[in-house]
Parts: sequence; C-alpha cells; structure tokens
Amino acid sequence: MVSKDSKIAVLGIGNTLMQDEGVGVHMVNALMQDWRFEPEIEIADGGTMGLELMDYFRENDKIIIVDAVNFNKEPGFVGSIENEDILARLNTKLTLHHLGLTDVLASLKLIDVNPEQIFLIGVQPEKVELGLEMTETIEGKMGRMLEVILMKLKEWGVEATQK
Repeated sequence: MVSKDSKIAVLGIGNTLMQDEGVGVHMVNALMQDWRFEPEIEIADGGTMGLELMDYFRENDKIIIVDAVNFNKEPGFVGSIENEDILARLNTKLTLHHLGLTDVLASLKLIDVNPEQIFLIGVQPEKVELGLEMTETIEGKMGRMLEVILMKLKEWGVEATQK
C-alpha cells in the first residue's frame, strides 16, 4: 500500500526510431492517453535520456521503468526485475539502455538516493533496426505489459480507470 505522501512515477525508456526498442515510450504514451490514476502519478517519456533520469529517482518514492530488455529469451518474452536485482542484472547487459540506466542507478547509490521501490518491466525485442513501427510480436505484448504495470500500481495503492 502507498502512503498518502508517496510519489510514484512510470518511466518509459527507449528510442522510437528503432522499432521494438521504443516499446517503453509507446507504453507510457498509451498510459497518458488512455488512463487516469488516483492518486495522481507522474508518467514520463524518458526516451534515450541517461543521467537526466536521476531527477525522477530523486523526486519519487516508487518507480516503474518500462523498456526493451535482453532477457536472452524468445522475442516477446515479458519479464520483470525489482529493486537491487535490477542493478545486478543490468551489469550483465540486460536492457538495451543498460549503460544509461546502470549509470543512473549506480550514481544514485553513490549519493545515497534510494527510492523505496523500483520495478523494471521489459519485453524481449524482436527487431532493433531503423524503423518507426514496432513488430507485430511486440505490439501483441503491449496488453500483457499494461496488465503487469496496472497490477503493480494497484499493489502500490493506485487505482487506474480508463478514460
């Protein structure tokens, strides 16, 4: 459950010019367009930002990161990692943005900024090539990713309603 003073953010990370790599950004755009949240949460397109993401971690107690992730599984595999496990697994080049995200998480540790909860949800991409459209495989996993995000938000005390 979330306390009344907890601040929650959902960050979509990715490059929408590189097909499936843009899944995180596409997801947060869908959340902003189609859903309302109570209490209100911050939803942000983190794009390909690196250390610029640090402010989101400083300003929020609980954070969901949505990204294309190399789980070394079949394309379309949806998985999640939480808290300390994220940095440990990112060091094995887990997300396609592992350098930027690893830098952010390591830097936060150095300056003793520790959000209560960090939850990374990712999907194994099929294609990461120049192109504006995600593959059908990844497009078909958007609903499952949305379910996981909404379940995590509910666990944190946030109710979602469709607009």
